[in-house]
Amino acid sequence: MPLAASGSGWSASDPRRPEKGIWISSGAVHADPFAVDPIRRSVILVAASAVAFFGPLVAGGPGGATAMVAGGWLGMIGLAIGLPVLALSVIETGWERLRRRLQPSIDQLDLSPRLVHILRRHGYDAIAAVERTPDPALLLLANMDARGLREVRRAIALWRYQRWQEAGFP
Repeated sequence: MPLAASGSGWSASDPRRPEKGIWISSGAVHADPFAVDPIRRSVILVAASAVAFFGPLVAGGPGGATAMVAGGWLGMIGLAIGLPVLALSVIETGWERLRRRLQPSIDQLDLSPRLVHILRRHGYDAIAAVERTPDPALLLLANMDARGLREVRRAIALWRYQRWQEAGFP
């Protein structure tokens, strides 16, 4: 039986299931414009808002002042929304890249999907966590056998060797 989203009544295989970027609130469906590629979209919003706000100032003259009064508020609102989203998106992306560099995921290993599923199900998401765990503890995982353990240890050793070669060692 497919899992249902929490409290929404949508099943995982339901074709009516909302796509990423859609959130449901009190029965209405709204699009989240920053759910997909938030950095690019917030940069576009900030650039367009900056042109709307500062463009009339650069143009100057009585027409510029009129345009500033008429449309400057719209540019200011765009800047007030876009700048925090841009800052948070850049920080989040940088943090995720740093975390992936310091704690590489088991997805980087050449493992069968079965073994990746076993490791993830038991909370092993990082290569270092699997590497620190002794063999008897890994063999106690449900559905893990000696062949799977050999495959995991071989994949980690191969991954280490490839990193070693990329660092310039023979």
